[in-house]
Amino acid sequence: MTTYFTIGDFILLIPMALAGALFLGAVPCATQFRHNLLRALGVILGVGVAVLLVEGLPALI
Repeated sequence: MTTYFTIGDFILLIPMALAGALFLGAVPCATQFRHNLLRALGVILGVGVAVLLVEGLPALI
């Protein structure tokens, strides 16, 4: 069964990206570059988890 993203599914992406940025942005590090790199990685991981959640939740129900 193929499902497509609806506009309601995209509402979850922004909060998850923000949560990932805040979570990994809170890790203490010495340089500003590494701090920004961790924030960007957190955004990517947050969006990835949101996509897995949106795609996997209908399969679990």
